[in-house]
Amino acid sequence: MTMVEGMTMPGLLFVHGAAGDARVWNPVIAALPDGWEAEAITLTYFGDTAWPDDGAGFGTAMHARDICEHAARLGGDVRLVCWSYAVHAGLEALRERPDLFAGAFFYEAGLPHYLSDAEEIERFTRDFKSCFGPVGAALKKDGPVAAVRALIGPAFERMTPERRAIYESNSAMMPLLMGGGQAPAQIGPGELAQIETPCRVAMGADTRLAFALPSRALAKGLPDCDLIEVPDAQHFLPETDPGRFAGLVEEWAGSVTERTLP
Repeated sequence: MTMVEGMTMPGLLFVHGAAGDARVWNPVIAALPDGWEAEAITLTYFGDTAWPDDGAGFGTAMHARDICEHAARLGGDVRLVCWSYAVHAGLEALRERPDLFAGAFFYEAGLPHYLSDAEEIERFTRDFKSCFGPVGAALKKDGPVAAVRALIGPAFERMTPERRAIYESNSAMMPLLMGGGQAPAQIGPGELAQIETPCRVAMGADTRLAFALPSRALAKGLPDCDLIEVPDAQHFLPETDPGRFAGLVEEWAGSVTERTLP
């Protein structure tokens, strides 16, 4: 643990979204205050590590186990930061091992499981198909690398070649993401209501409905949670403005630590 302005700051654990790995967090971690302890994890089937099987284990259970095992190695009392795909696995980790986590920061959920209103589910479904339909079409027509580019969209062309290479190197998992792995675990309003870990859900004020609706529902469903909307931000804020995202994490982590001080 590291003392920062009179407070003890336990470790932060960052978990990436789809087509990413631990490397996507390097600029965010670099923008945190000096002396903060922060690590990023690469989930199984992501990165360049050999797969344990043909992809059949890809899903919430495997990735929640990855998170819990890493949090245990850190000694617990972890501040968990999850983006997009990782949100669902992070929630499952909180359900399985709440003793390991002092708090969780979720940026932009993307699944309908947290929704209960029929009209919102319909609106989500329309926008989800608009968002991910082109990804599936690119995967079928031109392969996994094209699917990664379609997933990231216009932001991909604004990245440096080095950043593009990180995402493209994760392309092998795209068929798993697009239906080849296990279905996401059932974590609906009933399951969310049982999670006692202090949480914060953040979303870009300009994000699309496929992320806005689940994020708002998630924040509403968690018993100890607040929601912040980040002005002039969208889904790829951690990539496009890592310094700003680091500031959000810094403020949240400090608030969690203040709550846990004796």
